[in-house]
Amino acid sequence: MTYLQNHTILSSGDLDEVRESIKNLASRHDLDVKGHNAEFNARVAAVECDDISLMHVAFGNSRLTVESSEEDDDGLLLYIVTSGAGVAQHCGQELEFFPNAGFMRDLAAPVSATEDNFSAFVLRLSKDKLKNYTRSVVGEDVEINGLRFDPVIDPTTPGWNVFCNTVHYVAEALDGPLRELHNPIVTTQMKDILVAQCLSLLPNSYQDIVNGRTVTEVVPYYIKRARDYIHAHADKKLGLADISAAAGCGYRGLQKGFMDAFGMTPMAYLRVVRLKRVRAILKAEPYGKTVSEIARQWGFTHMGRFAQDYHREFGELPSETIRKHG
Repeated sequence: MTYLQNHTILSSGDLDEVRESIKNLASRHDLDVKGHNAEFNARVAAVECDDISLMHVAFGNSRLTVESSEEDDDGLLLYIVTSGAGVAQHCGQELEFFPNAGFMRDLAAPVSATEDNFSAFVLRLSKDKLKNYTRSVVGEDVEINGLRFDPVIDPTTPGWNVFCNTVHYVAEALDGPLRELHNPIVTTQMKDILVAQCLSLLPNSYQDIVNGRTVTEVVPYYIKRARDYIHAHADKKLGLADISAAAGCGYRGLQKGFMDAFGMTPMAYLRVVRLKRVRAILKAEPYGKTVSEIARQWGFTHMGRFAQDYHREFGELPSETIRKHG
């Protein structure tokens, strides 16, 4: 079956051309064809669904090796295999794939794979946008940390089957009756369906929150000490050495403990705490000090970068927060 037939952007047997196309759509992949008589004839199709992209890639009757390094802290690629088989190494796990199986690739980590006669849907996602969607569902008062997906997805679970059916439905709709409609309301609804099911049905660190379940997570005592120290001294000049000393552990243990507990490094956690302090002031006293003064008070010296971080965390600029609460 040819998926997204009316959205084909490339059909080629040229490896370099295919590499460039995939790099522009998703991320850089170093592809290499194995075997002298391999029939490499790649097809790439892609369609925008509001602000996420749905692709289908197929590599013909060939065996490929794939190497891709870490390159994007925000990006995720969700694969739904439509044909072929293979195995990948990613995030310290071995992932086997076959028709109807799936796996989640975090672009912040490298991957290596071997693929035979491979084709798949690929959904490009943003962690920040998924986080903002979660916040819009559960409210701003609920504490949500870094987003982590389990790379391995059990293909026998009902949730995965529902999600796969939805992806096929969206692909058929965008390739058929909606192809000429160009209605942003409809495409936004399609995007919302995919995002909601991705967060609620696939194994990830927000799944319990999105589904209204109580989240209980055991945090090591030394990570609690570091967390409490950050909250108590967020207005001071802090470095990794200060936090590590307060926790009573080494840098490596601190970094791993924060990634396991919160899905982010200690310094990233500190930045989020500071952003929340700035936001609380902007909401409570919108016409007091200037945004720059408040930001500098909480350790932000580069205003352009501060505005980007603020928007990434809360889905709005500081000026928008002031207007809402003025």
